[in-house]
Amino acid sequence: MNDILVSICCITYNHEDYIADAIEGFLMQKTDFKYEVLIHDDASTDRTAEIIRKYERKFPNLIKPIYQTTNQHSKGIKVGKFNRERALGKYIALCEGDDYWVDPCKLQEQVSFMEKNPECTLCCHGANMLDARSKIIHGTVRPRNGNGFLPIEQLIADGGCIPTASFVYPRRLVPEG
Repeated sequence: MNDILVSICCITYNHEDYIADAIEGFLMQKTDFKYEVLIHDDASTDRTAEIIRKYERKFPNLIKPIYQTTNQHSKGIKVGKFNRERALGKYIALCEGDDYWVDPCKLQEQVSFMEKNPECTLCCHGANMLDARSKIIHGTVRPRNGNGFLPIEQLIADGGCIPTASFVYPRRLVPEG
């Protein structure tokens, strides 16, 4: 029986300077549910795969990577599909290999909200944009001020920006195949 509630999907390519921070952000999550960490390395030419392997050895039941030998993105393949197709969770949380989470309660809070509001199709939050030295280059990026429901029509009309690393959505919305 599958008891994984969230599949964290991380795509990465040449993110050796950032991938450890991303993985540490996944590992620090405090939840009352099980989650899995799906990482797709798209044939990085730096030390990204080596760093992922170190974490995979330490957490083999949690971290489930794919190591490509040929870069799939350069062939026109949308690499996000490799993780989505193998995700077991009811929900998918996104975080690319050059992003990271700082709140250990992030997943718990978002999933609790989604469980209480099954009509919600995307849960997101604000995030800061940082440069390579972790200096804030843009304050909180968010689709709107305040909390609450936002119809997709309003988001599109307002041109709101949603940080990818803040996405949590139901896996049922992912098309099959």
